[in-house]
Amino acid sequence: MKSGWLLAGLLSGIPVYAWQGTTPEAALEEIATATKAEVIARHLPEPVQKSIDSLPKLQKEQIMNELMEMKTTQLRGCTVRPAQNGEGWEIVDRAGKSKAQVKMANAFISGVDALLPLEIESSDGPHTFIVTMHLEDHEWRIDNFGPWEKNDLGLEKMLHEPTEMEKNETAAQETMSEIANALRQNARRHPRNGFPHTLAELTQIPEGEAESLRQPWLDKSFAADPLIKNGYRFRYLLTSTGDGQSDFGDYELTAVPVEFGKTGAKNYLADKYSVHVSKENRPATEQDPAPDD
Repeated sequence: MKSGWLLAGLLSGIPVYAWQGTTPEAALEEIATATKAEVIARHLPEPVQKSIDSLPKLQKEQIMNELMEMKTTQLRGCTVRPAQNGEGWEIVDRAGKSKAQVKMANAFISGVDALLPLEIESSDGPHTFIVTMHLEDHEWRIDNFGPWEKNDLGLEKMLHEPTEMEKNETAAQETMSEIANALRQNARRHPRNGFPHTLAELTQIPEGEAESLRQPWLDKSFAADPLIKNGYRFRYLLTSTGDGQSDFGDYELTAVPVEFGKTGAKNYLADKYSVHVSKENRPATEQDPAPDD
């Protein structure tokens, strides 16, 4: 059930009658349960209402019929009734099954202008719609209505304090990136060798190279077996050798929590092309998505 058609049926017009003792909720019920087009037309923007009133009789009747047909079509045969908990309304189908819950949040009225937030809970999720109206000729008339969309400023993320697991998961991705970069740089420098058989090879300076020219691609801690860093166990496997020229071979690099659910809740798999992550307690595969940074 889409909230768009629900609102089209409910918001054909919303009189507030603040000065006549009628609440916005009661007025909305009146429109939603209207069986006469005149009830709907009375609450349309005044220029629209006057245009309808000035039409020839037959044409006016046609427009009125179309208003009712529009409401029937948009509501898809459903009806509106007060919610059983007494808060707002519910939309029910012919079988009496509830399709959506509608609540009106606090109305904001300033002089002849009003803003009404409608909160809708339906099968396709929660929605908030904003209705703006103005008072004219003793009637509150609709100016506009539409969905209210939040803009994420990133404040929650900025203020979020990462847990130890989240820190470990971030560190695991950084470690895998460091290893992948070392593998790539070493293979480019030594294409005949391609990717190494072990990471320990990248913690040493190759024979024939002066120590003063460069440092090893990885520090000595990467020679450990098993390789454990920040709550993750890393495993490197050379899966195929290269041709000694442009093909450096293939490898598989995995990172799994030492204790799933405590030191980390994500499993990683990387090769020379991509990285995959599984949020389940199982090894990641090539069918798993990329990390959602």
